[in-house]
Amino acid sequence: MKELLNARLAPFRNRNFRSFFLAQSLSMVGSWSHDLARAWIIVSATGSSGALGNLNMVIAVPCLFLILQGGVLVDRTDVRKLIQRTKSLLAVSSLILAVLAEFSHLQMWHLLLFGLIEGAIVAFDSPAFQALTVRLVPRSEFQQAIALNSTNFHTSRMLGPIVAAWLLAWHGPSLVFLFDGLTYLGVALVLMNVRLNDVQRPTLALNSKNSVRAGLKYIARHSSLRYQMAQLMLTICCVYPLMISVFRVYVQRKFALDAHEFGTVFSFPAMGSMAGALSFAVIKPREPGRALLFGVPLVFCTLLLLPWLADLRATVLLMSLTGFGLYLTFASLTVAMQLDVAEEYRGRLSSVIGMGFSSIGPLMSFPWGHLADRTGPPTTIFLSAGLFGGGSLVLAVLNRRAYGAEQC
Repeated sequence: MKELLNARLAPFRNRNFRSFFLAQSLSMVGSWSHDLARAWIIVSATGSSGALGNLNMVIAVPCLFLILQGGVLVDRTDVRKLIQRTKSLLAVSSLILAVLAEFSHLQMWHLLLFGLIEGAIVAFDSPAFQALTVRLVPRSEFQQAIALNSTNFHTSRMLGPIVAAWLLAWHGPSLVFLFDGLTYLGVALVLMNVRLNDVQRPTLALNSKNSVRAGLKYIARHSSLRYQMAQLMLTICCVYPLMISVFRVYVQRKFALDAHEFGTVFSFPAMGSMAGALSFAVIKPREPGRALLFGVPLVFCTLLLLPWLADLRATVLLMSLTGFGLYLTFASLTVAMQLDVAEEYRGRLSSVIGMGFSSIGPLMSFPWGHLADRTGPPTTIFLSAGLFGGGSLVLAVLNRRAYGAEQC
């Protein structure tokens, strides 16, 4: 058992990975606490999934248009310096928002404006972060590093709402935004002493459009990457918006949660995801994509059951299982893609993955959120589950046929 743990935790032997991991852990807690505080402000003021969808759409739009260019920039430039700049800008944005929340009356347009700024910065930060992770460790430790960062992400996603609940109850949203801004500055400072592994990459053509097009064609030509990306985008479009908009309003209204309860309850889906991350990191499957066989059905079944529950504890437990299955789905796909991609396309692949999480998922919360306001959250959840389950089955069949054709 000791040898197994040593193998799975091997990236921590690298000082650079260890330093960045710890700083990024705190920063992610700050980011998720920021996200929860912002959601609480909107939910308590409007009680509308559509209002949350509006905010997420504003964050998503600049990211949608810029993130592929961000991937090209990652493949061309010093990724460490790029992340230093993005974290510093995010810090300034959060600190200004903290001042407004403390000394002024925070209005919806403030949140929309700073969401727009956040989306533009994240377009460059997201692919840079994904590319930096695998440049802190040798190739033999890629999968462990990706799995550990996923564990970090979901641990932070669990702790962030709890921290936000404490800070909201103690002082209010300004303290949450202040905490978030300071953690961004911490990452920028730590990166000053981090050194990355050298990588050999061909020089990219100066035309950014051609570089983006070449990256998309590379993904489309490879059947495994094509299937993995399609399944990732389906999951992001159908399930991710429920987690960030519909569930928050539905559960808060159904069980009349206060700010502290709101933060605590929504730490549990992240707890399920963290359990999935730990399981994935310890088991380290030889074929990461096989985790889909468990993750996809689990997400589908828990979504179908959720609207029928009338007990808060049972609802929280089921959301935790949804988080567990969702993590296995995301991890199996992203790890498999990072293992399959050629190094010269890694930044552009990362930008497409980042576009899914940072742009397409939040953007899809706009129609799903407004649909929930119009038809009711249960109907929206059932529809989402049906599209996700049916679409996943179709993609699996098509991928199997493509694989059989290649073998022939």
